[in-house]
Amino acid sequence: MKVYPVNFTAQKRYNNQNINHKKSQTPLNEGLTTAAGWFGFGFGLDFISRRWGNFTKSPFKNSLILNGIIGSGAGIFTGARALMSKRND
Repeated sequence: MKVYPVNFTAQKRYNNQNINHKKSQTPLNEGLTTAAGWFGFGFGLDFISRRWGNFTKSPFKNSLILNGIIGSGAGIFTGARALMSKRND
């Protein structure tokens, strides 16, 4: 069996791009992006379950409030974590 050398240049290039992208984002931006993502996912899932299935009968206001709380919590957690990570760097 023949063993070929492994080329790590692609992995290094990916890591460098990922590090540069992370440095350009602020903790506030990361938190808001996460909050919007969680809110959109939860609200969309609730909308689909109300329209095409009889899984839930939740009112519109409850969906907004609950997904707002989940999205806010996720955004605050992500923003705080990014802020602490930035302080340690």
